[in-house]
Amino acid sequence: MTPTLNTLTHLSPDAALLLLTFGLLLIYVELNRPGWILPGVLGLLLSLLAAASLLRLDLRWPAVVLVATAVALLALNLIRATHPLVAAAATLALILGFARLIDGPGDSRVHAVTASICGLILGIGTSLLTAIARRARTNKRVRLS
Repeated sequence: MTPTLNTLTHLSPDAALLLLTFGLLLIYVELNRPGWILPGVLGLLLSLLAAASLLRLDLRWPAVVLVATAVALLALNLIRATHPLVAAAATLALILGFARLIDGPGDSRVHAVTASICGLILGIGTSLLTAIARRARTNKRVRLS
């Protein structure tokens, strides 16, 4: 019996969040090494599959707002150099948002360990990559002058 799309989108919240994290990391690899194609395609596919699985569950909107705030803080860190506490606050917001994203009984919620691992990986990884991108952009401007 082959799995259908309906079967694939019924992942546990923990599995969906881990899949989303892994998919985003593959997209980061593609952004860091453009032209490899496979990490970007696979990362997009995994991220969309995880998002579809998470959207089937009952999301808590305050947690979604917290995750969106974390994403906005990390994007601000890409645009301009901010204090390291901004990246730490964004990472903490990711962890708390992921932990409260789905609050159901038993296995129909995101566990604290999974939320912490995914939040730390995405928050710290994004902060490091944005610092590298900012430094590269600054070095490019200096060489062109």
